[in-house]
Amino acid sequence: MKKRFFTLFLIIILISCSVSAEGYNVWLHNVNIVIDTDGSSEITEKFHLSFNTEEDKINFRKTSIELGSDLKKFEDFDEMFSPTIGLNNIINGKITYGEGEDNYLEIKYGLADTLMAKGKETTLVEEYSIKANYLNKLFQSGLWIIPDNTTIVVELPPGAEIRETVSPDAIIDSIGTRKTITWSGYKSANKLNIKYVLWKKINPIFDLNKFTNFLFRTNEGLIIIGILLFVIGAIIWKRKYFSSKIENFVENNTVFEEE
Repeated sequence: MKKRFFTLFLIIILISCSVSAEGYNVWLHNVNIVIDTDGSSEITEKFHLSFNTEEDKINFRKTSIELGSDLKKFEDFDEMFSPTIGLNNIINGKITYGEGEDNYLEIKYGLADTLMAKGKETTLVEEYSIKANYLNKLFQSGLWIIPDNTTIVVELPPGAEIRETVSPDAIIDSIGTRKTITWSGYKSANKLNIKYVLWKKINPIFDLNKFTNFLFRTNEGLIIIGILLFVIGAIIWKRKYFSSKIENFVENNTVFEEE
């Protein structure tokens, strides 16, 4: 019994040592996803760090300089610093370390393919839905899980209208003309779903700009303007002649009855 207790105690000590040996802790993880009108996205992740000691902070700074902006090197250093979205579909990735009032590691990247899948399309709207498999890092034991101290914000394209219920439960808000969907952990659901529609721009039947450009910037338009000015000028010049003709016509065709 004492031997088992000693073994358990030793395991706990070893785990504690391995954790504290890292010298840092991610106390907040922010993921911001900005969706464009075609379903493509730009993603920024921030790992907010706290350090056990000032020496740990200096060591992490030295490590960040050695690793540079290579995402793969940071992931090999600590798999926690790997992109949350897209997995093997990352492009234009870069990572930076910043210090100040807040110490953080920031990852910025895009995806080789669109994060949003295009669905039904009509003459008025286009439908889009999120590719859940691009967030497989959040899928555990049959559930989609937003971990503790993790916030994911999805900024939809300007004018997007959310359709169906967002899952997991989220806070729906707006930044200007963009709807925002915010997941703040801990949250879990058996489904990950975002679906929205974009209204198509309807071209007007009469385009005033095109008509103006045609009139004043083409030879044909200038000829039409010249003809119209000539006709208007002729009407003004002959207005007395036309007035007298009208008066004579009215006088000759009016019958007055005697009482």
